[in-house]
Amino acid sequence: MKITQFQGYVTLTSERRNPRSRADNSGSSLELYDRGHRAEGVLPVLTQYSVDRIHSVGQVFISKELLQMELTNYTIARGFNWKYLKNDSVRLTVHCNVSVCPWRLHASVVREGPQFAIKSLNNIHSCGCDIMSDGHPRTSKKWVANAAMGKLVDKPTYRASEMMTNIRREYGISIPYHQAWWGKEVAVSSLYGDFRTSYHMLNWYNERALQSNPGSVLSLEVDPETQRFKRFFICFQASAYGFEVGCRPMLFLDGTHIKQHRVQGVILAASALNGNNELFTVAYSIVDSETYDNWVWFLQNLKKALLSYRRIAFLSDRGKGLKEVIPDIFPNDHHGYCFQHIMQNFNDQCAGKYTAPFKKLLRKILQRIAYAVTEQEFQDAMMAMELNSTDAKEWVLRNDVDHWSHARFPGQRFGELYSNLAESFNNWIHDARSLPILQMVDKIRVQMMEMAAKRKIDAALWDTPYCPKVQKIIEKNLQERRSLGICRSDGIKFEVIENMKTYAIDIHEQTCSCGHWQLVKIPCKHACAAIGSNKEAVTQYVSAFYSTEVYRAAYERNIQPIPTFDMSDPPQPSDVLIKPPTTKRLPGRSRKRRIHSRGEVDHAYICSRCKQIGHNRRTCSNPPHNPDGF
Repeated sequence: MKITQFQGYVTLTSERRNPRSRADNSGSSLELYDRGHRAEGVLPVLTQYSVDRIHSVGQVFISKELLQMELTNYTIARGFNWKYLKNDSVRLTVHCNVSVCPWRLHASVVREGPQFAIKSLNNIHSCGCDIMSDGHPRTSKKWVANAAMGKLVDKPTYRASEMMTNIRREYGISIPYHQAWWGKEVAVSSLYGDFRTSYHMLNWYNERALQSNPGSVLSLEVDPETQRFKRFFICFQASAYGFEVGCRPMLFLDGTHIKQHRVQGVILAASALNGNNELFTVAYSIVDSETYDNWVWFLQNLKKALLSYRRIAFLSDRGKGLKEVIPDIFPNDHHGYCFQHIMQNFNDQCAGKYTAPFKKLLRKILQRIAYAVTEQEFQDAMMAMELNSTDAKEWVLRNDVDHWSHARFPGQRFGELYSNLAESFNNWIHDARSLPILQMVDKIRVQMMEMAAKRKIDAALWDTPYCPKVQKIIEKNLQERRSLGICRSDGIKFEVIENMKTYAIDIHEQTCSCGHWQLVKIPCKHACAAIGSNKEAVTQYVSAFYSTEVYRAAYERNIQPIPTFDMSDPPQPSDVLIKPPTTKRLPGRSRKRRIHSRGEVDHAYICSRCKQIGHNRRTCSNPPHNPDGF
């Protein structure tokens, strides 16, 4: 007797075999299957792999559960259904659901188990093997989970709708959405464990992360009365060091929703820009909701993690509590507002009542106010706003223009007040957000570790004094300076002429009246012309934060691996020491988009008759709106 193992089951062969064990299938429904040689564009019903999973007496399966799963795959492939005649711990007998069909299989336990072996098999169908519907009665949520397991490993955001499409394409059957959704839930639990025990393992992860990355700041808070999770802060020592020595003194703060099974949560994150204008994650935290208290706690931990007390410019979308929290914890720093969110609020609260052409005009003027780099440009833009709409000018003054206009912002900045970086972080962790909390925090760590390693290798090959993106800006300014006129004052101050306009340059103060040198800390084309007339190198006036040397220093220290091979098995749900938070899932589909800033709404209903917010034309009882002919 010979036993061979093959892909989850073993085959038992001997000299004596049932002559009916492998029947001739020439007249069976196998002729309906293409066997992989289908024409391009024609969807296969099922692969030959599934058709041949049940084939002969002597097959031994490693468990009864595997035999039942293979039976399900086989019957779906052949297009028929079966029913149990016997089903207990030691034997399994099934028969075709059509009583006149001779197909029958009997299997029993091998010795003391758990293997099951096929003892008899009549593999001939006379019923036509036809399920008269698009679905199949054997597609349980467990079967769906098994079919989607591999794709979920590669793509944690694999959606139920995608699952339905792929099962239709690969298996030739349709499943309802609720079955695909529950199948995904079963697969996620099988891959990553119960979401409740995931919270319990955070204690272990917290200790192991500190052992592997000494000097890091990790803080896990649990409600002492209910033993429920409250919040978890993570800032690795390598990230804090990289921000201090290799990133510009700006931090982008943002919160994004996450889904932990049926429990909602929020990720609070602080990100920065390195010398090549790339995302650099400094710290992140998982909390139950975006509240004032959670932002206070997050920023207090962030302050502990930072290695120095250099002045920082914070940039946010005016999230809940941030406007009040930042001055309390960082009193010497400045808080800027993201202009993208200011524009959205302006559309919803002020410009929405006007017609499209006039609304477009007001938005352009608002952009002039935000991007003005000199006081004169700011005043001219405000005057233009007042001439077109007094209400719009009052809205600008009410909404803290000193926090989002370049000309009025008092803090040091290295670019525009625009929080694309925070949005980039939300997209960057998109796959991790749907995982249980333990796997989510570790996947974000792995992403940070791999990104830092890749950039360290790339930067080692750079042969320019400044980062590639900044080097291109410098070269562009050096080319454009060649057509400018220069008038020397004393070798420190210059007057540069461009298109009949003059610009004042002060090399020692590193200022230009156009404002761009002060804004980005890179000499503009006017400054390049003045510096060149002194026979000096322009590169010595570029901020050191853009240098290749500083960029490499940002990734000098590495986030260390956290081994989990010796992690204890998860306890039973009744034995967990840290329970999930009490926040409940809201009705409907869980949200995964960013959290709206203060005053921002999803959609404002604007009446086309009176231009007021909150109703439509059908229910309007106000007089028509027609100010100044618009």
